[in-house]
Amino acid sequence: MPRKQPPPHSPWAAWPTPAKPVERVTLAFDAGDDDAVPDNASAGTRLDDTLFIAGDEHGVIDRLTFDGRNWGRHTVFHLADLLPLKDAEEEADLEGLAAAMIDGEPWLWLTGSHARTRPKPEKFAGETIDLDKLADLKDTRARCLIARIPLVRDALGWAPVAKDDERRAGMLKQTKHGNALMKALARNPLIAPFTEIPAKEGGVDIEGIAVAGNRVALGMRGPVVATHAVLIEATVEADEEGALHLEGAPCKRLLAMEGLGIRDLKRHGDDLLILAGPTTGLSGPVAIYRWTDWANDPPQDARKVRLHRPERLIDLPFGRGEDHPEGLALWGDDAILVICDSPSDTRLHEARKSLVADVFALPA
Repeated sequence: MPRKQPPPHSPWAAWPTPAKPVERVTLAFDAGDDDAVPDNASAGTRLDDTLFIAGDEHGVIDRLTFDGRNWGRHTVFHLADLLPLKDAEEEADLEGLAAAMIDGEPWLWLTGSHARTRPKPEKFAGETIDLDKLADLKDTRARCLIARIPLVRDALGWAPVAKDDERRAGMLKQTKHGNALMKALARNPLIAPFTEIPAKEGGVDIEGIAVAGNRVALGMRGPVVATHAVLIEATVEADEEGALHLEGAPCKRLLAMEGLGIRDLKRHGDDLLILAGPTTGLSGPVAIYRWTDWANDPPQDARKVRLHRPERLIDLPFGRGEDHPEGLALWGDDAILVICDSPSDTRLHEARKSLVADVFALPA
């Protein structure tokens, strides 16, 4: 008698077959002998002929531009030259980039993870670790970063600058224990318990940013609450000096995505594309979801949480311990570029200073 197959939604049903890329794009980081190819890419965004990429270990933004044939002409921009960072030498842990127009002018928005971190056991000598040292969580202030930076044209493409006429780069003020967003999360009854937990262990870990006017959406890799991912939405205003301020309490929205957390966000017209993947560091299912008409569906009440069910669009391939989809960039109107963290040898070419990313078609 043939073995009975599990129903489609049973715990034993297989994940869908991953989609195949329609194109592979080589990103050339070839500006100089000291340029290193980022093996920890965590976010990306594209504006016309310019692609910005951020890593989760350095306080820089990498820029590549298109010359008609290739993506290269690598330029590095240091955040310390653009923003009044409190801890310029500390790891900013950039986890989200978004290019957005405000009053007809382009801006680059970015976010840090806002995450606490635990020392990795592998970094301790020997196999016996002092309990107090392993329990000592690293401060979050350098990672508590939400900022916007004016973009202007230079000889190669779009470039971030600290000031452009009346436009000024600015950020949420960094305080002793983080910033205004972390202060609000620490007081929120849903999120507060997770602010004391490290990233990748279920604690607060922001990945992805999307902007609609003064409305800023931040994805949360963690926590996942009752199998639902959390999307934070806040109203952000700038003063005359460019500094950013939160207006009112941030809203929380729950997304049903089969237990996956948010790994990146991209606004696509009025829709919101969501890269979803594991909250912890394991190699597991990764998919792109679509929240149709998100831009016209603002949150209504910070004291209530609304449940949303975005459409699962694309199941992405992933490796075991490598090739983890981490960042998105719109690739025209009907495709999206997927950038991988921990790239395999088939993607990362140190000698040629290049990284290969995949392009996937977006269903209508």
